[in-house]
Amino acid sequence: MQYPAAPRPYPGLSQVPAGDVRQRFGADLEPSRVLAWVGAGVTLLGVVFLLVLAVQQEWLGPGARVAGGAVLAALLVAAGWWMHRRSAADESGGAGRIAGFALATTGFGALFLDVVAATALYGYLPVPTGLGVGLAVSVAGLALADRWRAQPLALGVVLSSAICAPLITQTADSLLVGFVVLLQVAATPVQVRRGWAGLAVAAGVPTVLAALAASVRGIWIYDTALVVAVFAAAVLGVAVAAITAGARPDADGTAIGLLIAAPTPAFLAGPLMLERPAAGAIGTAMVVLLVGIWAAGRFTPAFRNRLSGRFVAAVGGMAAVAAVQATLSFLDSSSWGTALLCEALLLGVGGFLLRSRGVLLGATCYATFGFLLAFFNELPITALLWHDGGTGLRGLLAGLLVALVAVALPVAATRIGKLAELPGALPLWAASGLALLYGTASATMAACLLVSDARASFLTGHILITLSWVVAAIALLLRGVRVMHLRIAGLVLIAVSLAKLLLFDLATLDGFARVIAFLCAGLILLAAGSAYARLLTRAATPQPPETQEA
Repeated sequence: MQYPAAPRPYPGLSQVPAGDVRQRFGADLEPSRVLAWVGAGVTLLGVVFLLVLAVQQEWLGPGARVAGGAVLAALLVAAGWWMHRRSAADESGGAGRIAGFALATTGFGALFLDVVAATALYGYLPVPTGLGVGLAVSVAGLALADRWRAQPLALGVVLSSAICAPLITQTADSLLVGFVVLLQVAATPVQVRRGWAGLAVAAGVPTVLAALAASVRGIWIYDTALVVAVFAAAVLGVAVAAITAGARPDADGTAIGLLIAAPTPAFLAGPLMLERPAAGAIGTAMVVLLVGIWAAGRFTPAFRNRLSGRFVAAVGGMAAVAAVQATLSFLDSSSWGTALLCEALLLGVGGFLLRSRGVLLGATCYATFGFLLAFFNELPITALLWHDGGTGLRGLLAGLLVALVAVALPVAATRIGKLAELPGALPLWAASGLALLYGTASATMAACLLVSDARASFLTGHILITLSWVVAAIALLLRGVRVMHLRIAGLVLIAVSLAKLLLFDLATLDGFARVIAFLCAGLILLAAGSAYARLLTRAATPQPPETQEA
C-alpha cells in the first residue's frame, strides 16, 4: 500500500519543529525580516504623511495626489510580485520572499489609504463607490496572501490599512467604521479557508475599537449613519464569530473572543446616542440575532454538529447580556426589577424544560439583580415596617414575581440535579426561602392596602403574613414526616414566624389585632402539634402484613 507523499516544504522558509518555540522566535527576528517589515511600516507611514502634508500645503491638485498615490501603490505591489517570483526558484530565497511580502503589504496598504483619501478628503468617490473600491482592494490583497499561503502578508494588509485609516479620516465617523468593517468582510473567507486565527483577531479588533470610538463620539455629535455603522459592525462581528466557530472548530477560543467583543459597541451606542425606544430596539434586534444563533446551535442538527458546546453557551450568555441592555434601555428605572424578575421566571421555566445548567445560571443572575433592584424600588422594606400608603399594583406584581421565582429556580435546579444534596446547597435553599417569605409578605401587604389605604388594612396585612407563615410551616412539617429537608424547612419557618410574632407584631400591633394574631397563631400551632404527633405515631407503628400486601 502506497501512502501519499508528504507535502513539499514551502521553498525558502525554514521548517522549525513545533516544539522549539525559542528557535522559531529567533527565526522571526532575523535581521533581514526585521528590516523588511520595519521598512514596510516606515514606508507606509511616509505615504500617509505625504498625503496629509499635500493637503495641508496644497501641493499639486487633489486629482494629481490621488493618481500619484495609486501609481506608487501599484509600483510597490508590482515590486513585491517580482521579488516573490524571483525568489520562488531559489530554495534559499526566504529573505527575498519576506521582502516581497513587505513590498506587497506596503502597496496594498497605500492603495487602500488612497481610496480612503479619495472618499473622505477629496470627495472624488461617493461613499458607496469608495467603500466598494476599498473592498475590492482589500479582497485583492488578501487573495494574493491566500495564493501565496502567506499569513504575514494577510496580517500586513489588514493591520496597515486599519491602523493608518484613522490618520486619513482624522475622526471616528461612520465612514471610518465602514472602511474597517470592509477589512473584516474581506478577511473572513481567507481566515476561514486557511484557519489563520491571527488574521481573525487582526480584522476583528480594529472593527470593535473603531465602533467603540464612534459610540463615544456619538455622545456629542448625533449622526444616524454613525448609529447604523456601529450596529452593522456589531452584527457583522457576531456573524463572523459564528462562521469561524462553525468552519474552524480548532479556532473555538478565537470565535468566542470575537463573539464577546463584537456586540459591545452596540450595547454602548444605544444608550449614549439614542432615545429609549430606539436604543431598546437596537438591543432587541441584537437579542433576536444571538438567540437565533443559540437556538440553531442547540436544536438544529446541522448546526449542532458544527458549533461546539462552549460557543453555544457563550452565545447564550451574550444573549442574556443583550436582553438586560434592551430591558434597561426600554424601561424606566422604577420598573427594572419587575422586568428582570419576569425574565428570570421565563428562564427558570426554560431551564426546567431543557434541563440546562447554563439557562438556570442565567435565570439565577437575572433573579439576583431583579430582586436587588425591586428591593430598592418596587418593594422597599419600609412598606412592611411602616404604614406609608403601600406600593400599589406594581408592588403586588413584583412581590408575586419574587415568590414565583423563589419557587421556580429551586425546582428547576432539583430537576437538573444541582440541589440533590442539602448541606452543599444550604445557602441556595436559604436564599430562596428568604426571597419567598419577602415576596409573599410584600404581595400580601400590597393587596391589603389596595383594598383600603388605612391603618386597619396595614395591621390586617401583618396578621395575614404571620398566619400564612405559620400555616406554611405546619404544611412543611406534615409533609416532612419522612422527608428531612421539608421537616428542617418547616422548623426554620416556625422559628421565623415566632420571631416575627414576638419581636415585631407584639410591638407594632395594638388592641384587637394583637389578640387575633396571637390567638390564631397559638390555636394553629396546637392543632398542628396534635396532628403531627399522630402522624409520627402512625409512621412508627409497623403495618400488618395484610396491609403491606394490599
